Amino acid sequence: MPILDAITQDLDWREGELASMRLLLMRRDLSPLQRETLLRAAWALLYAHYEGFCKTSLTLFYEEISSRDLQCRNLPLVTQLQALEKEIKDLKNMTSADALQKIRTFEASHLHKPPVFGDVDTKSNLWPDLLIELLAMADLASEEVEANKRQLKTLVARRNEIAHGRKNFISEVSYYLVYERAVYEVMYDLALGIDSRLRKPPYEHSQAQEMSGLSAQA
Repeated sequence: MPILDAITQDLDWREGELASMRLLLMRRDLSPLQRETLLRAAWALLYAHYEGFCKTSLTLFYEEISSRDLQCRNLPLVTQLQALEKEIKDLKNMTSADALQKIRTFEASHLHKPPVFGDVDTKSNLWPDLLIELLAMADLASEEVEANKRQLKTLVARRNEIAHGRKNFISEVSYYLVYERAVYEVMYDLALGIDSRLRKPPYEHSQAQEMSGLSAQA
């Protein structure tokens, strides 16, 4: 399945849940307490889908890179560092003699092999600065994260207050909708950014080779 289709599928079910919650919030027969309770639940759900979508999309991005006919040395430097994080950490903990021996074989052992990526760590608190850092490590960027940085900070902070049982009421649906819109802008931009990045060097060469191989088989 093309990666954009996989990301779109993930986005679709998240949009469905958020839309269902929005319909509940718009009901006219809710008591003030019911509306406040639903708003707290909607806020927590919104955060869950924001973090979940970002983590899933980046995971799919790394899986797509790993599936293409690329060696680690062909990747952008920041993405190489991401793929080789464990090996580089191991070097730092070795004796000088062991590290030197490892360095002598490092290129053949790792740089000339397909990349292997670890899990995307959102730390269960996806602050906008952390998301920007994760995107930079993947050689990605999102203008919408920067544009909605204040809203994302508030989203995470209030979600934490709700999770910790603080009496932090969100009384207006219109207030919630501002943050829902910000999350959608970030999610759409991330999906399009991943698709766009994979169409550029060095990834588009491997994609072209893959399509050429499929044509030859046909």
